[in-house]
Amino acid sequence: MNFQANVEKLAVKLAEELAPTSIIPLIRVCEIVLDDTSSETSLSIEEALGYVRKSLESIGLRYRRIYVKNDCIFIDDCESGDERVEIPLFFCPFCGFSTPYEEVYWIHVKSHGAL
Repeated sequence: MNFQANVEKLAVKLAEELAPTSIIPLIRVCEIVLDDTSSETSLSIEEALGYVRKSLESIGLRYRRIYVKNDCIFIDDCESGDERVEIPLFFCPFCGFSTPYEEVYWIHVKSHGAL
């Protein structure tokens, strides 16, 4: 199974797992973003990691390692033969804006009047 199919399979399982929380997994290229805008609560990174691990296990996807960097969870897929260099993205908790640049992220968050 190819990498994109694994991403889609994981997103579907996460949607099932997260249904009671009203958090919706969205696929963006080769990543899954958890949209909590319609939820009354947001997940901590530890809770999100638990859901990801549980979903990976239940659909039988194997992975080399899973790790957290900033607010992103990275999964090294066993089945894809190529090594990917993942650029960490910063996601706005208010509107879903994303950027690989931390300075741009903080300027954007400040535009919401949050800080």
